Amino acid sequence: MVEPSASSAADRAWRAGTLVTSALDVRPHRPANFAAESESMHRLAHALTSSDGAMLQTLSDMALNLCEAGSAGIGLREEDTDGTPVFRWVAVSGECASVVNTTSPIADSPGGITLELAAGQLFSFPKRHFACLEHLVPEITEELVVPIPGEPQPWGTLWVMSHDREHRFDSEDRRILTGLANFTCAALTITRAKADAETRAAEAEAARNALALAEARKDDFIALLSHELRNPLAPIDSALTIVRRLVADTPAVLSALDIADRQIRMLKRLVGDLLDASRIRHGKLSVRPSYGLLQDVVADAVTALKADVNNGHHHLHITVPPYPVTVHADAARLTQVVSNVLSNAVKYTPPGGDITLLVEAPDLSLESTPGQSPRQAVITVRDSGAGIPASLLPHVFDMFAQSASARKHAQGGLGIGLAVVKHLVAAHNGTVTIASAGEGQGTEVTLRLPIVCESTAEAAVTATPTMPPIRILLVDDNADATAALGTLLELEGHEVKRAQSGPDALAIVESFTPDIALIDISMPGMDGIELAQLLRLRAQCSQTKLVALTGYTSSARGLQADERIFDRHLIKPLSLDDLADVLRRL
Repeated sequence: MVEPSASSAADRAWRAGTLVTSALDVRPHRPANFAAESESMHRLAHALTSSDGAMLQTLSDMALNLCEAGSAGIGLREEDTDGTPVFRWVAVSGECASVVNTTSPIADSPGGITLELAAGQLFSFPKRHFACLEHLVPEITEELVVPIPGEPQPWGTLWVMSHDREHRFDSEDRRILTGLANFTCAALTITRAKADAETRAAEAEAARNALALAEARKDDFIALLSHELRNPLAPIDSALTIVRRLVADTPAVLSALDIADRQIRMLKRLVGDLLDASRIRHGKLSVRPSYGLLQDVVADAVTALKADVNNGHHHLHITVPPYPVTVHADAARLTQVVSNVLSNAVKYTPPGGDITLLVEAPDLSLESTPGQSPRQAVITVRDSGAGIPASLLPHVFDMFAQSASARKHAQGGLGIGLAVVKHLVAAHNGTVTIASAGEGQGTEVTLRLPIVCESTAEAAVTATPTMPPIRILLVDDNADATAALGTLLELEGHEVKRAQSGPDALAIVESFTPDIALIDISMPGMDGIELAQLLRLRAQCSQTKLVALTGYTSSARGLQADERIFDRHLIKPLSLDDLADVLRRL
């Protein structure tokens, strides 16, 4: 027996003769019916697969039957709307079944005393002492209550009531209720764990959805940003080219133009990096292999960085094979790879530092086996610059990854270049590794590309033919862009007509038949796609080649125009080389 001690409610109930738990130890008890208990356990096992309410009601029914009681129930702890601790009768069986899902205060109640004493308690005629039971009918001759254990506090109580003066509870009933209470604890713990797991899963799913939405919005923003940046870049680039041609004999102006050219190159590189980041995410950054010379790729990459190398007074050491090395690769993308790696070396190497570009490849003219797979080209770029901290090395190929010290040394950059390098090298079935002894110890990047192949006629270097004068229709709602690009094209000898809207363009083709129409995709009112469709319907434009101009990425709406409408797509700012290449392909 557990005697009441500090609890005044328990003490009052004991003194009033209501709390009679000691009687359980002196009353004769019936023998255990293990067969009935075993059958009940099987029923409970099946009930675990049902709802929480059904499972708890099954437990209440079993307590009623096994203890041969008049009523039985389960009260779980919770707080009322005003914060008062109460029992909610989540399951009730027998004659008191009507009180299911009602509440009663825990304070000064049989259940409250049972939880305080932390053991099963027996109460005699509890309605006469506890006001919380006065509304129950019929009379309660005895109530046996056991706590449902739990952590960090008990879940509640399991109880049985007798409404018959002849039926009294004994220690066997207490044993049965205690076992059922322990099972209830296990079931409720499992239920809460399942609910918590489902809640965490729902939160994780919501977080994933929010992240996906944020990524989609970021991609849309990058597409919009690239478009908006390329729109002003196009006329600036064209205007600078025009000015350079008009003042070829004025050194002071040319010097100022050199500064502007360097800044424009940096802006183009930043915008290009943003575009490539979006293309990689959407799987749009692909390679188109063809035959060419590895020496040409390296020369183009070095030429692109020549001005930056000279400005930094770097000592660039280049070693390439003395024999022609034919490769099967996307020359433009491979040039971009070498340029990005070389650009990083230039940015992170202090003025006067050393940069080494070493190219190694087998001479297949000396050892050649027909049908053998391509051999490796190994391109190594080594610098004496800022180096890379050991903690950052595992993340250097992550998108937008840059250390704080790297940002201090670098002249511009978004931390995208090496991510693009890794993607393009993988697209060529190659590998890229990077090593550094630490900050201030320089960096070494090694590219291994299985692209070297036997010489073919396609690899022969031919001079790019000069683009002959043609008739061009230029359509763009940006007045500066049409004026600058139109002037540049006219300096090249082409006949150019300008339009700043779709209707203007349709009016022009009534008296002017262009060989090629350069059409901006994003225009207010009649957009570029609608204009192209209408031009296709004009008999006089049946031979006109339609080229879409856009500042959007290939993953955005700007380059998703119907391929049956446009012959080619070009990204702003348009270069004469790009235009000449399109005309040759067309």
